[in-house]
Order: sequence, then structure tokens, then C-alpha cells
Amino acid sequence: MRSPMEIPFGISIIATVLKVARHDVNLFVISPVTPLRKILETYIREKKPQLFCLTAVSSQFPAIERAAALIKELDPDIFVVLGGHHSSLAPDNAIKCPNVDAICVSEGDSAVVSLAGQLKDGKWPTEIPNLWIRDPQTGEIEKNSTAPFNEDLDTIPHVDRTLWEPWIANPHEEASILVGRGCPYKCTYCSNHAMEELSEGKYVRYRSSEDMISEIDTLTKQYPRMNHIYLEIETVGADITKGLDLFEKLAEYNNKRNNDLTFRINLALHSNFVRNEEKYRKFLELCQKAQVTALNVGLESGSERVRRQILKRPRYTNKELINFCRTAREFGVASSLLVLMGVPGETFDDYLETVKVVRELQPEDVQLSIFYPYLGTDLYDVAVEQGVIPEGGTETSNERHRATLELPDFPKWRVQFEFLYFWYRSFKGHWSLDRIFLKIVRAFLLRFTNLSAVARYLIVNTRFFNYIFKTYMDGTKKVSGVKEDRLRLASYHTGEL
Repeated sequence: MRSPMEIPFGISIIATVLKVARHDVNLFVISPVTPLRKILETYIREKKPQLFCLTAVSSQFPAIERAAALIKELDPDIFVVLGGHHSSLAPDNAIKCPNVDAICVSEGDSAVVSLAGQLKDGKWPTEIPNLWIRDPQTGEIEKNSTAPFNEDLDTIPHVDRTLWEPWIANPHEEASILVGRGCPYKCTYCSNHAMEELSEGKYVRYRSSEDMISEIDTLTKQYPRMNHIYLEIETVGADITKGLDLFEKLAEYNNKRNNDLTFRINLALHSNFVRNEEKYRKFLELCQKAQVTALNVGLESGSERVRRQILKRPRYTNKELINFCRTAREFGVASSLLVLMGVPGETFDDYLETVKVVRELQPEDVQLSIFYPYLGTDLYDVAVEQGVIPEGGTETSNERHRATLELPDFPKWRVQFEFLYFWYRSFKGHWSLDRIFLKIVRAFLLRFTNLSAVARYLIVNTRFFNYIFKTYMDGTKKVSGVKEDRLRLASYHTGEL
């Protein structure tokens, strides 16, 4: 892993709560090129663990099934539990895995501590909320009810990042801090609405500003060369009041520091916000005070038909988004657009509308992805109904960079080609040709597991390739505006090049 930005919160919190409960905890990062047998043979022989906790989204599940099989082959007595989105949204499928003893449905922060405690006491786990547990003799499944969502996120311990240090090349680079859980919107390509139905209680929750700043302070003392923090939340716009409170307190915190930290955060626009210029200018003014220098803004598609009818995005027009991002520049706040292509029902002309918006706005960066039909999302069901998923299923490796659906009006070959050509279409005449070329090269490499792994290795371990990456992928950008501030957009490409 290149930087702390690639640390996933779910398994990180599981590892942390187990460590806080005084269990001996180690972490493994699995990739398609991991020599897993060699690593696990040594670890199981030396450590003799009782419990393995695995996590997966649907596209990762086949690889995790193979990991579970290897664990059981090396020591059948090890208890294997699977968490993550796949076990929550497709539990009947997940529990069929013969090498998994239990799955976690919904949040696992408390369940895993109870599970580890019963195993430590020499018991076969039972009656643990949120867990489906297989009886080793009969094979019957004990399906325990789900507990209400934890509405006080301040009770969750701060992520223990020392567990990740063996896996991170540059631990002093940008890190992420969890701001909240859940999202109020019902976008069809996202599983949040399905996750909300798993338990009772409030789904959209926030940590207190004080707790977040406490973690930031600890983190920057632990890694003193760190100067940029990603505030991880689905959208700060879900509760602008809480967002403004956080920004005010971040400004106060920065004023007490010898060197300012800079931040970025996600924002899903909606017309009620962007049509009120006074309101969003106040928001941007506080961004400026708090040193929030970049926003990840969800465009997804420049076709308003696709956004409204297919993706079910919050309502906003292209003009509103462009005006907001241009105003953000006046306050020294950069914008990185989130763009999704190849969704069921999208046409090539729809895609060209996306390119048109990007060309007109010229954002500081774009996070471009190809749609993948994840189980539990409404668009997965749409893809099945439309018959656009190929026979034999979809290719699960590098899924956000590989076209998998056979769309009638935007064929697979064209989606894959445009994933590369997008950068030339959108930024010709605005970016240098060498920067555009390297973006195209990166997009090409991301389709191939082994090539992208080699590229990541070179970026992490050689000065030349690290310089090229930082200069052309996430280097300093000049934002034209009132102050001509120079901003740094840290890497957006979590888990990628």
C-alpha cells in the first residue's frame, strides 16, 4: 500500500476493537499477487491463531473464499468469520461458503468482541447479535437478530494505525479520518439504502467534532510529517450544520498549530443548497478558514436524464454544479469530480454530455470509474432485468476500470476505449499533452492486475516513478481565483495507482 489513505475503515475498526479488548491482533493485506500460502503457513505455524476475520465486497468474495479454504486447509480448528458488504447484503450466498464458520450481517464492532471472547473461553460461539453461525456438527445455521445501529460513534476507539505500518510504504502521507456513517440518499449504484434496512435505529450518524480533532491531534503527533487529512464521509452535505461546526473547530485547531493541516472532504450537491448562494458561500468561507482545500464533488453523469432517472442522484443541474465549483475556486477550494460511466441505460450521447460538463468546468481533477453491478444495489437488479450482464458473470478483478456490461447504446468496447480517451476529450487544450498521456497510461494499466501491481511497486520504491506520479497525478495545482492560492490535491486513487 502506498499511503495511509488506502486503509479501509471497516476491518481497521474490527482490528482496533479486538486489540482494545486485549486480544493479540495482526493484519494481512491480500491482493491478487500476494503469496498467500507462504505468508499464512508461517503465520499459522508460529502464532497458532484461533480466529481469522475476513472482509469482502461482492467482487472480492471469490478471492476471500480461496483465502478461507487455505486457512482451513492449514488448520481446520481456526474459526473463520466473514464481514463486509457481501455478507450483509447477500448473507444466504455468503454462508454457503463451506470454509466460513460465521458471517456478520450489519455492523460488527461489538459482535466480533463477543465472538473473540467466547472463543478465548473455549466455547463454540452462540447467541451473538449480528452473527449467523454454522453448527460444526449439524451444519445448521444459527441466525441471530441484528442489534440496533450504534448511534454514538464517539464510543468507537480511534483506529490503531500501527497495525497497518508493515503494509504501508509512506505512513506519513495523507491519512483519512472517519467523520460519520451512512448516507441519506438513495442512489441506485450504491448499497447504503440496503444497509440502512438491516438494523433499527438512526443510520446516518456523525462523530463529534471534538472526538475527530482528538484523533487528528494524536495522528499528527504519531506521524509528524503528515500535513494533509481526508475527512471520510459519504457527503458532508447530509447535515450542513454539523459540517460547519466541524470546519469552525478545525480552524480553531489549526490556529493553535505551528504548521497548518489541510483537508478534503466529499460533497454531494443538491439544489436546495446550491440555489442559496448566501448559504454555500458561507460554507466555502468556512472551508477556507478550516484549510479544507479540496472537495470531491459527485457529478457522476453530465446527462441530467441519467442522473435523475437512472442513478436517482440528488437534484442539481449542470449549471448549478459548474457555478458552485467556480465559486469554490474564489475561496481557494479545488474540485475533483466523481464520474461514473457505462451504467445500464446510458448511451454514448449521455457520456458525451459528461465530457461537455468536464470541459466547461475544467476541474482540478476527475475520479473516473466504470460502473460495476454490485450485489445489493438497485442497478444490479436493473442490469439483471435488462440482460446486460454477460453469461458466466462479470470479471471481478479491477472491476471499476474494466467494462463488463453489454449495453445496447454504449457497447463494452466503446466504454473501455472511452475510459482511456476521456482524458484527451476533456482536457485537450487545457492540460499539457504529457499529463494527458500519463493519465491515459494510468487508465490502461488499471485494467490489468499484474501490470498495475508492477506500476505500484515502481511508484512506491523508485524516486523517478514516484516523482512522475506526484507531478502528473496528484501534484500541486494552481487554482485561479481571488488569491491565486496554490493547492495540493492529495491522491484520490485509494487502492489503485
